[in-house]
Amino acid sequence: MEWPLHNDPARSRRRFAALVALVAALFAAGARAEEPLAGTMKVMDPRSLGLAGALRASAGSCSGMYMNPATIAMLRGYHINLMYGYTSQDNLHNAGGAVVDSVTSQVIAAGLSLNYLRAEERRTDHESWDARLAVAGNIADTLYLGMTGRYIRVEHDLESANRGPNGVHALPSSGGQQLDGLTFDAGAVLSLGGVVNIGVVGYNLSNPGSAYAPLQLAPGVALTLLGMLIIEGDVVVDFTSHAEVNEEVNAGIELFLANMVPLRVGYRYDVFLDIHGIAAGVGYSDQSFAVDVGFQHDIRENGRLILALGLRLFL
Repeated sequence: MEWPLHNDPARSRRRFAALVALVAALFAAGARAEEPLAGTMKVMDPRSLGLAGALRASAGSCSGMYMNPATIAMLRGYHINLMYGYTSQDNLHNAGGAVVDSVTSQVIAAGLSLNYLRAEERRTDHESWDARLAVAGNIADTLYLGMTGRYIRVEHDLESANRGPNGVHALPSSGGQQLDGLTFDAGAVLSLGGVVNIGVVGYNLSNPGSAYAPLQLAPGVALTLLGMLIIEGDVVVDFTSHAEVNEEVNAGIELFLANMVPLRVGYRYDVFLDIHGIAAGVGYSDQSFAVDVGFQHDIRENGRLILALGLRLFL
């Protein structure tokens, strides 16, 4: 008995195409499962966003409220910052503001910020409040120390949300209030001649046990050249967002043209989620106010696009 032979080239090509499509679909499904939950990415103002978060050693002013509280004492002034941000895919809106005063007292700088985040779409129903109070001081204009008390309240519907890639879910149950409490950050910066800054900051040091307030440690090094060019690189070590320790790399360059127009570019890499992101920003600044625009985009299909607009007033 002879078995029929199936050596039809067209049929083989169709089978191969079907196999490739199946593998691609499985890979895409896995990639979608490894997207971060809405609201778990760090709150950043337009300047921080345009540098991909690379500001742990040189933030200063209102950016220091989100990146490193020690840096709010590095720049003298009374600054008010209003901002709005939008994250695609999650349809997440972020509105907020910050006030930093480092001139009223010659010893202590202080800052206050409040952000409200809201997302409503088929995968996610998210609402959160983030309020911070920071204080900072310095020793001989060389060593800067700061601390931020943070209140965070998160409501997130897990029934409609992407649960993420790990066994440690961001939320304990679906629907209703998910996180409501206090935590704190602490940071330090060593400034060497105003040229090299070495910074380190710990986030959420009370370890609330949620991916919305993960326990993290972030060192960074910044180089300032000619008073107009800042180059910085940071590493964020995340101990609690995932089932294993994660690292994130941030790098950014900021160039001031004519001391009025800042140009920013940055790069971000999340090791656990294997997400590469590019960032850029531009602004205008004079003695009384500044406007800033920043964006960050994940380099992958349907990657997140984050936009931020800001207005700063110098009083």
